[in-house]
Amino acid sequence: MKRIVLLMSLIILAAFAGESFATNGMRMIGFGPVQRSMGGTSVGVSLDAASLLTNPAGMTDLGGRIDFGASYFKPTVEYKAAEISGMGNAVVNNNGQTIKSDRGASPIPAFGLIIPVSDQLSFGLGAYGVAGMGVDYAKNLYSNITYSSYSQMRFAPGVAYKVNDMISLGAVANLMYATMEFNAGNPPTSGSYPQQAHMGASAFGYGGTVGVKVKPVKAAVIGLAYETKSKFQDFTFNTVNGTDKIRFDQPSSATAGLGLMPIDGLTLAFDVQWIRWTETNGKDKPEYTTNNSGALPWNLNWKNQIVYKIGIQYEVTKMFVLRAGYNYGKMPLDKDRAFENIAFPAISEQHYTAGFGINFSEKFSLNVGGMYSPEAKLTGDNSGFPPAGQGIASYETKMSQYSLDMGIAYKF
Repeated sequence: MKRIVLLMSLIILAAFAGESFATNGMRMIGFGPVQRSMGGTSVGVSLDAASLLTNPAGMTDLGGRIDFGASYFKPTVEYKAAEISGMGNAVVNNNGQTIKSDRGASPIPAFGLIIPVSDQLSFGLGAYGVAGMGVDYAKNLYSNITYSSYSQMRFAPGVAYKVNDMISLGAVANLMYATMEFNAGNPPTSGSYPQQAHMGASAFGYGGTVGVKVKPVKAAVIGLAYETKSKFQDFTFNTVNGTDKIRFDQPSSATAGLGLMPIDGLTLAFDVQWIRWTETNGKDKPEYTTNNSGALPWNLNWKNQIVYKIGIQYEVTKMFVLRAGYNYGKMPLDKDRAFENIAFPAISEQHYTAGFGINFSEKFSLNVGGMYSPEAKLTGDNSGFPPAGQGIASYETKMSQYSLDMGIAYKF
C-alpha cells in the first residue's frame, strides 16, 4: 500500500506541471470522475474517495478504498479589444481583431485513499488538482505576449468519526502547492511600455475543511461543509527590474448538500455552495507586497459567488451505473476590469455533465465522465487614460470548455 501511495503521488506531481483550468471562478466543479459526472455534488452524497475534500464526514460511508484518475480538460478562449483614441501611440495591439488563446489541454490528477481503522473511525489522504486559470495569446494585448497561468494542487490528510447511525463528523488539513506566472505589458504612460515578465514562481499554502453528515431517515442525508481561507506564501518573481512579490490566497467557502434515495438504485444529489471571492480576488487583489518592476497593480474586483449543483446516479444493474448532472454559478468578474478579465477569463457559468461506472467485481470498478460548458461571453471597457485607466474602449472575451474524466477504484 505504501508503494502504491508513493507511486500515485509521483504521477500526480508530474501531471500537475503546467496545468491550467477554470470553471466555478478558479475552482473545478468537482474532483474525480464520479463527482464531476454528477455536476460536482458531493457534500450530501458521498460516492468516492474525493468526498474527503468536499465533506470529510463522508469517509465513514465509504469503507476502505483507493481512487485514482485524471481529467483531460480543454478550454477554448478568445478576445478582441479596441483602444481609445487620442493616446498618441498605440495602446492595444491587433486593435479590434479576434485573438485566440494557444493554451492546450491540461491533465488534472485525482487520487484518494480511505482507511477505516474501526467501525467508527476512518483516516483519509487525498491529492487533487483543485483550481487554476490561464491564457496564452501569441498576439499580445499591449507590448508583448499576453500569457498567464495559475495552478493549484491540494494534499489533504483527514479523519472522520461516526458518532452514531445518524451523525458523522470529519476534518481535513488542506496543504497546498501552487504555481503562478504571467507576462504582459503595461499600457503606455510616457511613450514607453514597462515590461512585467513574471515567470516560474511557486508558493505553499495551508487551510482546512470540516464537515458533518446527518441521516434523519434511511432515504435522505444532509451534509454541511466549511472550507477555511487558504493562506499562501508570497509568490516571488525575479524580473528585469528587480524582485516582485505577490500575495494570492484562496477563498473560504460554505456548502450545504442534500441526498435522496427514493427507490433502490436511484440517488439524487443537490448542493448549494457559497464562495467568498472578495477576500482573495476582490478589490486591489491579488496584492503586490513588493513591486520593483513598476507593474500596474492587479485589481480583479471579483464578487462572491453562489454555485448550484444537481446530480443523479442510477444503478441499471449491479455492474453498470449511469450518472448525470448540472452545475451553474454566475461569473464573479467585474466587467470593467478589462485587462484582468482578458488575462484571467473565469467566465464559464453553465456545466453539463454525464458519465457511467462499470463494476467489474465487488472490489474493482472503472468510472468515466465528461463535462461540457457552452460558450460564455463577457463584454466591457476600461476606457480611462493610463495610468488611472487601461486605455481599452471596449473588449469581448469568450470561453467554452470540455473535459473527459476517467478513474479506477479499488475497495479493500
